[in-house]
Amino acid sequence: MTNRKTQLDLTRLMLYMLKRIWLVIICAAVGFGAMYVYTDAYQVDTYTARGTMYVYNGNPNLVNYQYTSSSDLNSAVQLLDTYMVVVKSNKVMDAVVERLSTDYPGISAGMIAGSISMRSVSETGVLEVRCTTRNAQMSADICNAVMDVAPAEIIRVVSAGGIEIIDYASVPAFPNGRSLFRKSLTGALAGAVLAGGVLLLLFLLNRKVADEKDITDSYTPPVLAGLRRSREGSKDPARFLLNGRSPMESIENYAKLRMNLLYTLVGKEHRAVEITSAIAGEGKSTIAANLAVSCAMSGKRVLLVDGDLRRACQRDIFRYSRKKPGLSEALLGTADWHDCLLETEEPALRILPAGRIPPNPAEMLSSNDMKKLLEEMEGEFDLVLVDAPPINIVSDPLVLSPLVAGCLFVVRQNYSDHREVRRALIAAEMTGMNVLGFAFYGEKLHQGSYYSRRYYRNYYHKYDTRSRQRNQGHQGEEIS
Repeated sequence: MTNRKTQLDLTRLMLYMLKRIWLVIICAAVGFGAMYVYTDAYQVDTYTARGTMYVYNGNPNLVNYQYTSSSDLNSAVQLLDTYMVVVKSNKVMDAVVERLSTDYPGISAGMIAGSISMRSVSETGVLEVRCTTRNAQMSADICNAVMDVAPAEIIRVVSAGGIEIIDYASVPAFPNGRSLFRKSLTGALAGAVLAGGVLLLLFLLNRKVADEKDITDSYTPPVLAGLRRSREGSKDPARFLLNGRSPMESIENYAKLRMNLLYTLVGKEHRAVEITSAIAGEGKSTIAANLAVSCAMSGKRVLLVDGDLRRACQRDIFRYSRKKPGLSEALLGTADWHDCLLETEEPALRILPAGRIPPNPAEMLSSNDMKKLLEEMEGEFDLVLVDAPPINIVSDPLVLSPLVAGCLFVVRQNYSDHREVRRALIAAEMTGMNVLGFAFYGEKLHQGSYYSRRYYRNYYHKYDTRSRQRNQGHQGEEIS
């Protein structure tokens, strides 16, 4: 009953990201602002002084660009790495500290070594020495001291070539650019990447059913209809009961469910269907009640049985007393099921309450008395709908399955978990339950499709004849 999906749905991931692009934008803006404030308030101005030296590896009497061969230049470039190591040696650093200690008390070899850097200029024999500190004069003094002390030590250690100073470092007039905008953009990028990563992780960890396509791609039974769930926060279930004044969209969606369900019953031995779900809270009782009303509106004689003997819900929807006798009394033989039937606003619809809670609901539902009771009901009604408990909670719907034509499985959008749905379908398959199809229950039935909710709403309004009939009635009264 399940179809395994191993590949990532890139289209759904893209839609998921686009719907939450506002979060990425907010995180990018926060990252931009945070980096801007940090750079502007906490980053200290630094100054970099630069000096250059020429490194040669040939005859010291011919140290001139026009007389130095290319092989000498190549050898000098190869020695630059060695020179850099020697310059940062303890001996050179200690000599620089001794030279600058009078002007800068507390200066250390480690601080000097951390402030200087060297590089080859355009892969030539010219070595650029840089010193970066928070003081412009100090940067120039350290750079010049290193250039004075280092050559002698380099020649002593390497015993090859030599060094000539080209330019001493001058005191920098301006601090180094802090690149506020560039660093702020880096912060914005980091914020956007972080938000995107979190969204991707949430998408991969999300196991909720998103839409009808998610069901058809994952499971074998068909989706018989998509039913819109009201966004109203009312705790009164009776407000969601279908009637003649309900929106045309709701009436037509339940009519589609009714027709598809009746089509699946063609050729079946039974005309009883149980309505269940994987877990509680997925809307099965509401759908059972509205489907019963829809079938009664079409002229069918319908019996709605509240088969949840542990937690009956139909009494809250149709507003009848909790003390009404019902299914449990009929199975115990203390009452005739005909006497327990309740009338509704729909003349063709009757309700059999659950009755009082028995000590052994599963055994009662699987008994021969239940089988005989359903046979009698099917003989007197065109359709029997049984509101059963969730499959993953109790075994009641599984033991009832041999006595009915099959079950209608309710799945709620962004609430039902794929793991719970698979677990329920596996249990149904193991016990031989016939899953006739899914009823998809959600607030956004057409999300991600070409036709928007407004498109459907406009067309439902155009095909709703009730408003035109009312208008014609008003016109007739005016004429009379």
